Amino acid sequence: MSRDQPSRAARLGTGLVVGALGGLLAKDLNLLALVSYWDDRAPFVLGAALLGGLFWNTRLRWLLGLGVAGLLVLWTAVAYTGLCPWLAKDLVRRDAPEPADAVFVLGSRVQLDDDLTDEALSRLVHGLELLQQGLAPRLVLSELPPPFPSHSEAARRLMDDLAMHQEILSVGETTNTHTEAVAVGKLYREQGWSRLLVVTAPLHSRRACASLEHEGVNVLCSPSVERSFDLEAMTEPDGRLLAFSGIMHERLGLWLYARRGWLAQ
Repeated sequence: MSRDQPSRAARLGTGLVVGALGGLLAKDLNLLALVSYWDDRAPFVLGAALLGGLFWNTRLRWLLGLGVAGLLVLWTAVAYTGLCPWLAKDLVRRDAPEPADAVFVLGSRVQLDDDLTDEALSRLVHGLELLQQGLAPRLVLSELPPPFPSHSEAARRLMDDLAMHQEILSVGETTNTHTEAVAVGKLYREQGWSRLLVVTAPLHSRRACASLEHEGVNVLCSPSVERSFDLEAMTEPDGRLLAFSGIMHERLGLWLYARRGWLAQ
């Protein structure tokens, strides 16, 4: 064994640990949500560890160390300061509910076993509450592309269980908030409607409603309940960490949509 082999092995081990730490910090901050990645994030921790082991044996290890240090500073700021409440302060739009032609519930994932995710269920339940209050006679939904199951069919099953028989209209498959807004705007004009109640997650409400208004829809925004963390208080570190990715996703989305001209002025 050469003299360099133990030192190379030590550097490899150090790199694996540093890379894994960076991966865990990024996973805890859910940074992949910034690019709308919502699937399993665990493989990226392993990938970060392997990348760290590779880079730590090169002259670029200082760059890796700097990046992980930056992630640690960001994680600390998110968890233990008022950064998240400050970033989220104007993202939620909540209008007073009034009678409308329909309730539009923006799409969210349906699990492959046809069960609604927590987010999808929260949105749908709030939409059904508005229907039960007599504020609208019908529900409008959008669909995610395959392999995700039908949002409309999941909604109909829940409505049947609750003995609700209001009409469900679908605007078909959409891929993002902009395409949803375009599809709903088209239906809105075809039906000759004058107002929609719009339901989505609280942090998403400002961008979603502004996107629909850009398509000529008269909107009353009625966000669902945020069940993953306490949005109104955000006093707990865990809650702030859960909120961070959603907040930054919306900040980036607002900036991008404004640049593309997809938001009402």
